Amino acid sequence: MARRDDASDAHALIDRRPSRAIATPDDLLLVCAMSKFRRLPMIRRNSSPTSVPGESAVSQVGDFSSGIASGGTPRQLKPFTTTSDQLLLLRHRGLAVPQEELARAILRREGYYRVSGYAHSFKAISENESVSPDSFHRGASFEHVVQLADFDTALRLLLLQGMATIEIAMRAALVDRLGRLDVEAHRNPKLFDRRFVTTSETACASPHEEWLKRFDALCTKSKEDFVTHHRVCYGGRLPIWAAAELLELGLLSRLVEGLQFRDAKVLAEQFEVGHPTVLKSWMHMFNVARNRAAHHARLWNRTTTKIPLLPSMASCPDLAFLHVDAHARTRLFGTLSCMRALIRTIAPQDDWHRQVKALLATFPDCPSLSLRSAGFPQDWKTLTLWLD
Repeated sequence: MARRDDASDAHALIDRRPSRAIATPDDLLLVCAMSKFRRLPMIRRNSSPTSVPGESAVSQVGDFSSGIASGGTPRQLKPFTTTSDQLLLLRHRGLAVPQEELARAILRREGYYRVSGYAHSFKAISENESVSPDSFHRGASFEHVVQLADFDTALRLLLLQGMATIEIAMRAALVDRLGRLDVEAHRNPKLFDRRFVTTSETACASPHEEWLKRFDALCTKSKEDFVTHHRVCYGGRLPIWAAAELLELGLLSRLVEGLQFRDAKVLAEQFEVGHPTVLKSWMHMFNVARNRAAHHARLWNRTTTKIPLLPSMASCPDLAFLHVDAHARTRLFGTLSCMRALIRTIAPQDDWHRQVKALLATFPDCPSLSLRSAGFPQDWKTLTLWLD
């Protein structure tokens, strides 16, 4: 039997396509064409129980694309099933459910579709056509699925903890750099890259104008005392050091992306990532990962839709392993490693990396599971970056 976590050619091709807001007919044709060479269930491997803002819809094609019949007609949606039906289906496919009442309670609390996203990691594929592609590995149990889901929950919380350190430090660095140029630097188009403040032929507003629209909407809805104070005393105008406190990671990432090279270079040097494009790439990647975690989506074995650029090996030798391990770079381990590099620079005494290692020691012990699915190499604990 082959491992369900092995990447298919179709999956790899989809991951390399540019991110779009919607899946186009060309995307679906690509999936259908590749299905002649690989089983379509393997494409579903990267679909998620929940969609994530900012993530490419191509990676969410999943069951919709696999339901396209040879004549081009989509299948009918699957009918609603009760909890009893769901347990019966899991058992029929080979998943052991020794504690039925507990399993029933979990399905009611979490939902079958969400649980099935974790159960998918325990499925096996076989060259034997008589074996259903939905069959589970021998020995897989509902308890294993719950352990994996609980591990993923703890992983999301730990990722959010690390993101908080990065986000707060990035706000402070941005304020320190731009505040000395203009107290309302976030509103001054002269302080940003030309592409960020230029309206394209196909757009109604520049990226900076769109950013300000979103920011002003946050200000309008905000009930924060400091925002109310500025409404009363300053007509609603906020200096950048106050404005930064309202920025969610997506808006912060977009503002960093819009910086002029001179300012982005200062931040890149401060955070020791080498080049401004690397910093912007990481912020974009962090935003996607943070959204997944904040929206409670499955995290541990998902593909990174925003593949990070890397500093040169000479400027950051502790990240050299990502240059030679493309799988690690495109999975969670790559994201966590970039986070570790930044947090080590921001707060050298922070023990976040120790918490990561402690959590990973609790990864469910099951033959059909491997941390390699999350990009972790076997010797990851010995890498200089992850040492104490």
